[in-house]
Order: sequence, then C-alpha cells, then structure tokens
Amino acid sequence: MILALDMATKKTGWALFDYKGNLLEYGLLRTTSDETKERMEELYFQICEIINLHPKLTTIVFEDVPLNNHNNLKTGKDLAILQGVILSLCFEYELDYVLYNPSSWRSKIGLYNGTREGMKRSYQKQAAVDKVNELFGFNFIYNETETKSKLTDDDKAEAICLGLAYIKEREGNNERI
Repeated sequence: MILALDMATKKTGWALFDYKGNLLEYGLLRTTSDETKERMEELYFQICEIINLHPKLTTIVFEDVPLNNHNNLKTGKDLAILQGVILSLCFEYELDYVLYNPSSWRSKIGLYNGTREGMKRSYQKQAAVDKVNELFGFNFIYNETETKSKLTDDDKAEAICLGLAYIKEREGNNERI
C-alpha cells in the first residue's frame, strides 16, 4: 500500500492506494494547536494511526520542501520540520519513501500546462481538484478564500494526485492520467 501526503502543518491531505493504483481511502489530518511543536506532535500521532491501521503499507509519498520558494520563511521552515517528522516515521516503521518536487508530480499527471498562469497556486489547486473530480466522480471544491476552513478540498485532491503520480511513475506509464 502507498500513503500519499499533501503536507501542511494545519491541514494535511492523505490518500491511501493499493499497488494496482486503486484509491482505497483519503482524508484530512487537522491540527488544533497554534504552536508548531504541538502541531508536529499531533501530525506525528495521526500519521502513526494511519500506518498502524494499514499493516500492508510499504511506501509514503510526499512533496519535497522547496525552501527557496516560500513568501513566508516560517512556513518553509515548518514544512521542513514536518518533512523530518514524516521521514522519522518512515525510518521507525521501515517504510520506503519518495519525495517529489511540486512541479514534478504535477507534470507526471498532466496538471502543469507550461504557462505562467499554470504556476499560480490557485490554478494548481483548482487543477488538482478538477483532476480528481474527473477521475473519481467526486464533487470536491476549491475555495481560494477558505483555504484554512473546511470549505475546500484541495489538500485531499493534491494528496490523491501525488499518489497517482507515484503510481504512474512506478508503472512506467508515459501517458497522462
């Protein structure tokens, strides 16, 4: 099984796939604390719970942190810490892991269109939501003004897309999903 994570310190999307590429489960991990250290601990235990519930899990897929590409240095630092938390879980549970640059996984499944518009955060998030709606018949929404609320599904959509990119690469499939 493959666990794909769209890392964020307040809302982390997750998706679980079998090795045939079937989406089994997906969801959102939420933190309650305002303190980074406490949020990391909350996420650590929530990811542990997913791992423990799925003993056939072998691989975690998540984004590498582009440290030079953050308007807010604290956000970049917090994501780097979260990446370390996830890596420590991989080591602890003896799981393989794959890190993708954001542009890499988007390209693998045809979400990056090569335009300046395609580089914008809102475009990328909407494209991920549209892709999973198309592939799975979901009714996910992206609400750009409500990214910290429950009124948007982009975190779940991006986790699903990350998993699809890994599956596609693993299968050696060069066709767009």
